[in-house]
Amino acid sequence: MILSEITRRYSVRNFSDKELPDEVIEDILEAARLAPSWMNIQCWHFIVVKDPANKALLSQLSHGQPHVESAKAVIICCGDKDSWEEELYRKNIEAKKGISAERIEMMLKNPAFNPKLKGSGVVTARTIEQLTYAIAYMTIEARAKGVGACVIGGMGNDLTGSVPEVYELARKTFEIPENTEIMTMLALGYPEEDQEKPEKIRKPFEEIVSWGFYGNKKH
Repeated sequence: MILSEITRRYSVRNFSDKELPDEVIEDILEAARLAPSWMNIQCWHFIVVKDPANKALLSQLSHGQPHVESAKAVIICCGDKDSWEEELYRKNIEAKKGISAERIEMMLKNPAFNPKLKGSGVVTARTIEQLTYAIAYMTIEARAKGVGACVIGGMGNDLTGSVPEVYELARKTFEIPENTEIMTMLALGYPEEDQEKPEKIRKPFEEIVSWGFYGNKKH
């Protein structure tokens, strides 16, 4: 059933006027909350935006993408880089059962487990990595509830450096904490009934999957 929803999912950019109940949005966000995260870091925060003026601001942030403004709700997907600070990260590790004190210290001192040891760029990369899991879960839950969703990646933020003045205004408007970044957005709404569904173009299974070692095909 879940694979069927994934197969039928597509990015919706034409939304109907049908209202999107808060209870449905909450279920979509609950899917994000339950998504897996590495070392259970959960380095994310989500802001639900429904106010027309604020959606217009987010449309500006996305270089005028009209479906951001026409969506019934836009979820600002933030990466909380403070989650990797040693005190918080240590608490996350210690909360996991069966990890010895020696292993905890090893993990805090090993860049394979602690991205802060490699600098801010690696912290950002790890934060994005975790956030994508939650976003993927939201798109699937949205599809299962008949809600259209579109991930907004083309936008101004700390990563792209584009429209910096709009980004700073957005940070101020939505009261984004200093060490938290707007990394992407998710536009939500019920699809227009008569809109044409785009063709799902994906690479063939055999092109992206190897068995045992790179390039080895099963058949």
